Amino acid sequence: MTAAGIKASGSLASALIGRYRPTGVPRLGSKEERREAYGRLLDSAARAFGYGYQMAHLRREAGRAANKLLLGQVPQTWEVTSDLIGALNGVQLCGSMPVIAAAENLVTAISDLDLNEKSDARFQQQATAVVAAREAFMDACRTDLAYTTRWWQVRRRRGERRFLRQQQADRTAAR
Repeated sequence: MTAAGIKASGSLASALIGRYRPTGVPRLGSKEERREAYGRLLDSAARAFGYGYQMAHLRREAGRAANKLLLGQVPQTWEVTSDLIGALNGVQLCGSMPVIAAAENLVTAISDLDLNEKSDARFQQQATAVVAAREAFMDACRTDLAYTTRWWQVRRRRGERRFLRQQQADRTAAR
């Protein structure tokens, strides 16, 4: 009888311990873990895009004079690229399918930047594609993490629409 009581209290204690979730520690596959992975990819993408954009601008402006400086930047380029791929792997591990597809499109757009592009207009088109891919990724993340308004949140949707209309009016007035 005593053994049965100890076993019952042990299973009760293990059930309570198993449900314990310390504050600030993300659970595997939780919203917090996905948010951290998505944020890491956004940070890595911004760093990789900024680095590539600066290198391409330097190459266009300085020409061959920049080659020695750019050659010295190769290890940092590898570090930025490996960080971007690692962040993508983190999103692929815990993200939903639409977010994974948007993340892959973002990384593809960044890797498609032609650092040897001589034409400013063509390079700007490539940069615009990266920004559009980043916006699509952020929208997919907001939807996955339920940061966007739902159909039943009428007041919130009205407020967002009002804000967007005001923002559009401000942009129009500034031009």
